[in-house]
Amino acid sequence: MSSDENVTNISVSSISGLGDQEGAATAPIIKDDEIDLIALVKTVWNGRKIIYYSIVIAIVIGLLIAFTSTKKYTASATLLPSAEKKGGNLGNLGALAGMAGINLGSMLGETSGIPADIYPQVVNSYPFQIELIHQKFNFEEYEHPVSIYDFVVADSVASVGSIILKYTLRLPWTLKSAIFSKDEGDTVSIDYGVVYLSGDELSALGFTKDLIQVEVDDETGLITVSAEGKEPVATAQFIQKAVELLQVYVIDYKTSQVRENLEFFKERYEEKKKKYERIQKEFFEYKDRHRNIDPNRADVRFQQLSDEYDIITSVYKGLSQQLEQAKISVKEQTPVFTVLEPARVPDKKTSPRRGLILVMSVFLGGFLGIGLIFGKMLLSKMKQEW
Repeated sequence: MSSDENVTNISVSSISGLGDQEGAATAPIIKDDEIDLIALVKTVWNGRKIIYYSIVIAIVIGLLIAFTSTKKYTASATLLPSAEKKGGNLGNLGALAGMAGINLGSMLGETSGIPADIYPQVVNSYPFQIELIHQKFNFEEYEHPVSIYDFVVADSVASVGSIILKYTLRLPWTLKSAIFSKDEGDTVSIDYGVVYLSGDELSALGFTKDLIQVEVDDETGLITVSAEGKEPVATAQFIQKAVELLQVYVIDYKTSQVRENLEFFKERYEEKKKKYERIQKEFFEYKDRHRNIDPNRADVRFQQLSDEYDIITSVYKGLSQQLEQAKISVKEQTPVFTVLEPARVPDKKTSPRRGLILVMSVFLGGFLGIGLIFGKMLLSKMKQEW
């Protein structure tokens, strides 16, 4: 072969780099800063075996992922919370009370309540999560309901390797711990005054972390509580218990002020009731003992008892009315949740989605094969230049 022919062959295959199976060279893909689509398609077609192999490998990996991944089930519930009560119809009475420095609206419990956007933060808070992990659920491994805390603690059994290490290489330290450890009766629980979580509680919280999701629809006001778990029955129970606890937390938050007012009026009412009964008894006994005395005759003690009885009667009746009003306020401020769609046991798994995994495997395998073709072409070109 002459030198001119060699130059021609190099110029034809300098960019494409990858020939077909018979060894014929392809035309350059890039000519004058433009992409030759025909040459591009021909290059891909010549390397189709690489794409086939890549797709087959990707499908095998996808099948392994699809059939070995843990099945998960999703359960959800939809709630419609009661409308928020804003403001009151106190009219001029509220204005006059405001001038005197008295907030009647606050006393009657007219608060805006907890915004729906805060519900996710409530579910993810430590008090809520700690209360949730101590609720009992029906796990498939147990005949009777157990709490998430007990389930996680029982599942965290020491491995065989750690047990062997404990009684072989670490035997001196094991004996030391057994000899000098305190008895269970000598264990003192320390109150730090702040939230302190044990290692088991942290493990249980790790189990429930991001388990329950709360979504709020700003347009409709609907609240959707959902969870994805490995067991369908337990997952549905998670949602049901989460909804119940969420209702309790919201009710406690929204009625805390009016319930404090109710307790205050109850205490004052009981105090004045005892005093009222005592003065009433004393007044009528005195009046009964002196019923034959001339009514026109001045009696200082009788007048004192009469005035004291009138005052305590007025106070007692006023507290009775305020107590009844406080009871009504608690009823009014207690939110009502309408469960539009209760939690139910899911009958179909939501993951892994095997069909989607296989489709994605085909596409990823194809893209990987094309990348290998052009990578091989680029590597061949670099070798020629060197």
